[in-house]
Amino acid sequence: MTTAALSTAAKKPRRNRRRPSARWTRAGLLVFAVGVGVAVVGQTAYRMIDARNAVKAATAAPLAMDNPRFTGAMRDGRAFLITARRAERDPADPNKVKLVDPTLVRGYGAPEASRVTSKSGVYQEAQNLLVLTQDVKIDNGQGYQFASQEARIDTKTGEALGPMAVAGTGPQGNVRADSYSVSDKGDRVVFKGRVRTRVQTQ
Repeated sequence: MTTAALSTAAKKPRRNRRRPSARWTRAGLLVFAVGVGVAVVGQTAYRMIDARNAVKAATAAPLAMDNPRFTGAMRDGRAFLITARRAERDPADPNKVKLVDPTLVRGYGAPEASRVTSKSGVYQEAQNLLVLTQDVKIDNGQGYQFASQEARIDTKTGEALGPMAVAGTGPQGNVRADSYSVSDKGDRVVFKGRVRTRVQTQ
């Protein structure tokens, strides 16, 4: 056997020893590539889910505003102004606005404007309806004040309905009743149900 043959025979076992090592290297690279792919897909899916949750949270959160102002005109030409300490638009019904400490001024800018205040309220713009609740106080601008727990006011006509008990005071005396209504720019007040009055003599 020649020297070249011996050299070739000696190299064959070395090549055979290298083959398993190369196989393991390729297998490791394949596993690494699969792992990276899974990680990328997982991260992408997580970001998509997180983005969807953020969109849902933003959609569900009500649109809030501090010190809002709503203005308009009634059928008789008088302006009205609705203000509040805070307003939140209902996410389920964009037409509905919840109010905190609302105030309604009918005949805004006029010398004898009427004013209605309460602790809370709901303004439905499409229906021209303002529902005031909790400690409702009405000042008709002519020396009469009324107190109740609810007032339903049509901002188009200016009329108000009170389905709950009311107590009123004015230059001519005091009155109590189970319900009331206000119309004709506040000049006409109708009391219903167990009406009790006390007239002050001049």
